Order: sequence, then C-alpha cells, then structure tokens
Amino acid sequence: HYFIQSNLRMYKADIISCVSDPLLIEEDVFNMWITGITVDGAVDKRYQTDPTCSTFDRRTLQLDTEDQYQTFSLLEPLLKKPPALATSPVVNMHTDTILQQYYSLDPVVARELVGRGQKMTAKLRKDVDSISEKTGIPLKSCLRQYDNIRRIYKEVDEKEGKVAHNIQRYYGLSSSLCQQYAAIIYIIDNRLGVASRKLPNLPYAGLIKCVVIIMSEWCPLGEGASDMDIDRSFFKELHSLKDRVPDTVLHSAINQCSEHLKRDHPDLPKIFMSELRKLAVKLMNIGYSLVHTKDFTDIFIDLDECIVSPWVAAGLHSAHLELALRVFMDSYVASASTGLVSTVGVFEKYVRTVSTC
Repeated sequence: HYFIQSNLRMYKADIISCVSDPLLIEEDVFNMWITGITVDGAVDKRYQTDPTCSTFDRRTLQLDTEDQYQTFSLLEPLLKKPPALATSPVVNMHTDTILQQYYSLDPVVARELVGRGQKMTAKLRKDVDSISEKTGIPLKSCLRQYDNIRRIYKEVDEKEGKVAHNIQRYYGLSSSLCQQYAAIIYIIDNRLGVASRKLPNLPYAGLIKCVVIIMSEWCPLGEGASDMDIDRSFFKELHSLKDRVPDTVLHSAINQCSEHLKRDHPDLPKIFMSELRKLAVKLMNIGYSLVHTKDFTDIFIDLDECIVSPWVAAGLHSAHLELALRVFMDSYVASASTGLVSTVGVFEKYVRTVSTC
C-alpha cells in the first residue's frame, strides 16, 4: 500500500476508478465501438448527441470512453459465443440488446460480401479492405460483419433443419437478423450471382426477402433435410414441363391472360401485351433450365436481364409485372386439361416464388 502511494506521489498521477455490479454499458457508446468509430471520434459524437456530456471536461469523457471501449474488448470473446456470455458469472446483466447490436449488419456491406461470389475464406477477408473503401464503412465494422457471418456459417453448416432456427437457438438473435444471416449463408453456400453491379434493380432487402422464400419453397422436405439444400427433384419436374406441356397450352394461357387483362384493366399501356408474351416465354425457359447448377446460380441475373430490365426499359412498372405474373399463373391453371393437372402444382410453385422477386 505504501509503495503504491509513494509512486503515486512521485508521478503525481490522477486515478479515476469506477466499479459497477451489474456491469453498466451505454448502448450508444457500444454502438460507436462496433461501428469502428475511434475513441476521439466517439468523444466528439457524445458531446454532439448527449446533452449530459456537456457537464464533463474532455479529459474525463475521454477516460470514460476509453474505459468503456476496453470493457467492450474484454466482452468480445464472450459475444462471439453467446451461450458462454449467458452463463458467465462476470457479466451480470441483460445482454440481449448488445448481442443484437454486435451481430447487426450494414446492408451495403452485407451486399458486397455476398456479391463477391466466394466462400468465406481468408481470400475474401483480404477483400474487406476494398469493401470498406467502397462503402465508406470503417474497416473494423466491415471485419466484424465478415467474421460474424463466417462464424455463424461454420456453426450451422451441415446441421439439419431450418438455418434461421439453428441460428436463433445458438445465438439468440432476433427473427429478422436470423433470416438475414440464413439468406446470406444460402447465397454464399450456393454461390448465387447477386453482385450489385449486375443487379441494380434488386435492393438488399428485396434480395433477402426473395432468398428466404426460395429457401422455404425450393428446399427438400423430410427428415434430415435442411433448407440450405436445393430440391433437385422439383427442378427436374419443372424441366419436364418442357416436354409434357404442349406449346398450345402455353399459348392458350397467354391468350387467356391477354383477354382478362384487356377486359379488367383497359388502361394498361399498349406495349404491355407485347411484353407479356415475351415475358411468358422467357419465364418458362428460365424455369426449364434450373435443373442445371450453373443456371440456378445465375437465376437472379437471368430474371433481371430477361424479365425485369426489358420490362423497365419498356416503361412498365413493378405493379404491372406483378399483375402480369399473377394473371398468367391463373390463366395457365385454367388452361391445363385434365391430363395436365399434375403439372399445375409445379408451375404454380415456380411462378409464385419468382413473383416475390
């Protein structure tokens, strides 16, 4: 005790010490830490956003921010293993909020990561520098998101059942976050082509929504199945429609679709009907080809290049496209003869899923 006091007098050191139980964490400061803001930057931001900070001099606020950042660094190994965090005797606090924050995703960063078309390898981690430069998101935040995706991927890979459920069970994340991670893992595992430069019409939220529905509709069923897998039997059935369904049936469905739209929606642009016929043919050709792995990985690019982009170039809107797909599906069901009833379910499953994209 005397030695410590003597040294303190010798160096005239100021000691500011604070011990709390339960552990106190300021969520705003924690959010600054995970987003990669420096201590100095965090101090500036606290002065700007928190009126109570104006009562403290900068050095005191600097020391407090440094102390909190050090605490977060000590907590980080536990944040990477939520079960350990929940049972740790050191962390006597509710951790749900900081857990959600730590595993949060920036849409622009997540989109860039999945758009590289690579597995979660060390090579992709080296690309995070360029992602940080491109998006303007601090490197530390980009690395956190990359590492979180890779960690979750390794945890749930090859596990049976729904990916989102397995993530929720181990990490305790919100339903929305679990679905995002599940969709990202599905994209990466199946190497789907989703680069933003090739899909300018598909925002991140729309991509996630579409992939979640594909995982629900196009995965195999039964014991031991995972929604990370692809239902190859469904794609084979879809491919078989090319031989089983006569061209006359498809033409009849297109004609019925045109008649219904002219009758119920007389104000549609004239170009709508000509684009409708092209859409129907291209839509079925894309479906027939999904049995091939390369064509499945390119499904988003094919849908954009063959359907969405021409539709937009013709001056038509997403509401027009949704209407066309819905009426075309109904017309096909109505046109299918008794001998083709078995094809209706496969056709509806395909078009219904694509319509969500």
